Amino acid sequence: MKSVYEFARFLTNDLKEVAETLKAIPELRLRIVGHTDSTGTEEYNEKLSLERAEAVRNYLISEFGIAGTMLETEGKGEAEPMSDNSTPEGRAANRRVEFIKI
Repeated sequence: MKSVYEFARFLTNDLKEVAETLKAIPELRLRIVGHTDSTGTEEYNEKLSLERAEAVRNYLISEFGIAGTMLETEGKGEAEPMSDNSTPEGRAANRRVEFIKI
């Protein structure tokens, strides 16, 4: 089953701000790291987190014209939660992407 990402979950202004920063600083390189909650198998979550990061990368490329060479992707699965997976709010917080300067 293919996952579909709704970019309404990301604040469009946040992605626009990332794109504007990348355009303003052409030497900047970012790693987009995808994360998941603990629902599902570890293998599934690793794949899902990478797909999440790649979807954000592809969106930045297609919608804002960012060069693909400026962006790397990585999936961490459920390995690095930022909140408790035992609550719906915690799980929602763990389903995220992070941008890391490289």
